[in-house]
Amino acid sequence: MQRKLSADQGSAFYHDEFVHQQVVHFTRIAVPEIERDRIVVDMGGGCGFFASTLKNSMKIPTRVIDMDPVSIESAKLKGVEAIVGDAVHPIRNGDEGCACFNLILHHLVGSSEKETLNLQSCALISWRDDGIKIFINEYIYESWLLNFSGWLIYQITKSKLLSAVGKFVSKFAPSLKANTFGVGVRFRSNNEWKDIFANAGFSIANEIRGEKEFVSLPRKFLLIKEIRRDSFLLVSN
Repeated sequence: MQRKLSADQGSAFYHDEFVHQQVVHFTRIAVPEIERDRIVVDMGGGCGFFASTLKNSMKIPTRVIDMDPVSIESAKLKGVEAIVGDAVHPIRNGDEGCACFNLILHHLVGSSEKETLNLQSCALISWRDDGIKIFINEYIYESWLLNFSGWLIYQITKSKLLSAVGKFVSKFAPSLKANTFGVGVRFRSNNEWKDIFANAGFSIANEIRGEKEFVSLPRKFLLIKEIRRDSFLLVSN
């Protein structure tokens, strides 16, 4: 069963901090490949920052699907079609041409690694048929030790005990502050995500490697080698 953020935790995502990069990446690798009269669905699109930019600046029809009613109302105020729905079992209207997952997949977590992998895979498989393309902008956590860092962060954030310790430590190391304590977050390496895409029945038509982000000293203790936000355009096999 999917573990979900509380209302207070979810409100931390009411911002457009990464939208510019997402739009730039989408323009480069997705726009040339999509049918312009088909709907671009932004899964977990929140307040509609990404969708409204595509609609207003690029005249691309968009729809937001998000499980937070407050976000949905905010998206509607921006003039974006928006409905309450689940990223794992999305509502399909039959007019979609592209489904977007902007920094959403790592939030699809269960109580175990097996459940988490299944949730992330199912979210993609839901869009595999009918030639619908998928655009993904996702965090990449590369580790000094195989794929250890993403796994360790997941164990810390999903455990009530370890989350309590993490919250205490974050008071002295703000760079470790997380709004997913007690729920979980599952970051992965570039190769891990690619394996999930392939196993879900997708090929990568194009991808963009994001710029390296600053890794603070406290985060380096988690054996994090590199953090980026990469983008992928997937097509079904």
